[in-house]
Amino acid sequence: MMKFIYNHKLFSHSMKKVFFIWMFTSIVSIANAQDFPLHTQYMYNKSFVNPGAVGVKGKISLLLMHRSQWVGMDGAPMTSDISIEYPLQNAAFGLDMIQDQNGPISKYTGNFKFSYNLELSYTTYLSLGLNAGVYYNQFNVNKLRIRDVGEDLFEKDIEDINFDVGVGAFLYSETWYMGLSTTNVNMQKYYKNLSDQYDKRLLHAYFMGGYNFQLNRDMTLQPSVLLRYVNDLPVSADLSINMQWNETLITGLAYRLNSAYSLLLGVNVSRQLHVGYAFDWDQNKIYMENYGSHEFFLRYYLSKDENSLRYQNPRFF
Repeated sequence: MMKFIYNHKLFSHSMKKVFFIWMFTSIVSIANAQDFPLHTQYMYNKSFVNPGAVGVKGKISLLLMHRSQWVGMDGAPMTSDISIEYPLQNAAFGLDMIQDQNGPISKYTGNFKFSYNLELSYTTYLSLGLNAGVYYNQFNVNKLRIRDVGEDLFEKDIEDINFDVGVGAFLYSETWYMGLSTTNVNMQKYYKNLSDQYDKRLLHAYFMGGYNFQLNRDMTLQPSVLLRYVNDLPVSADLSINMQWNETLITGLAYRLNSAYSLLLGVNVSRQLHVGYAFDWDQNKIYMENYGSHEFFLRYYLSKDENSLRYQNPRFF
C-alpha cells in the first residue's frame, strides 16, 4: 500500500485539492508512459503488442496470462490478460481483456483486433493488423494511507475512460518472424481537472523478431528480441533465448536491459495445451525488498485443425 502523508496546516483546502489532482494526473501520466504492461514471455503472446500477429498460428485459441511483479511489496504491479484469437482463411479476429493493477491505480482494457494476411511467396507471409480498444483508469483513494486531511477531498475515487487505436505489421515464415507496431495512433488528449492544460498520451512503438535454429532432430534454439520506444523515454529491450527439447520441454534465459534477469520454463503438454512460467530477478536494489516477479501462462487450442492457409508448426510461432 502506498503511503501519502502531509501536514494539513501547510495547505488550504483549495491548495490541497489542486495538489492532489496534480499528483493524480502525474501518476496517471507515468502509468500511461507504459500503457501495455511488460511480459517476459512476450514471444508466446505477440499479438498483445502487435495486432498483425493475430491468428498466425491458424487455430482458434484461448490464452490466459498473469504476472505478479515484485512479490512481497505492498501495491506492487499485477497484470492479468485473457486473449482469444479466431483465424479465418486469410484474416483473423482477436479480443484482449486486461486488468492491470499498480498501487492505487487500476486499469481495465478491452481490445478488439483484426488482421489480414498476404502471401508474399510460398513460405513468406505479411500480416497487417489493426486494434481498437477502450480502457478505464481508476485511482482508488482507499489504497492510500492518509493523515490529517479534512472535508470531502478523499471521499471518492477518480475515474477516467479513454479510447485507443493501434496498427501493426507482422512478417513471418516457418522459421523466423519480425514485426513492427504502434499504439496510441490517435494520440488523443484528455483534460486535466483544475488545469488549463491538456495531457497527450505517449506514442508507443514496438519491434520484435525471432528465429528458429534447428540444431538437430530433437533440439531447436529460439532467440528473440522485443524493443519498445516511448516518446521522451529511453528505449527498452528484452533479449531472450529458448531451447526446445523434443518439441515438448522449453527452457530459456532472458534479460531486460538495465532492469532484470529471467528464467523461463515451458511445457507443450499436448498439441492443444501449452503452459509456461517465468521468474524475474531485478538487477537494481529493489530486489532486496521483494521476492522477484512471477509470470504464468496457459494457452489452449480450441480447434485441432487449422482454419487458415498460413498455419505453422506450433513449436514457437
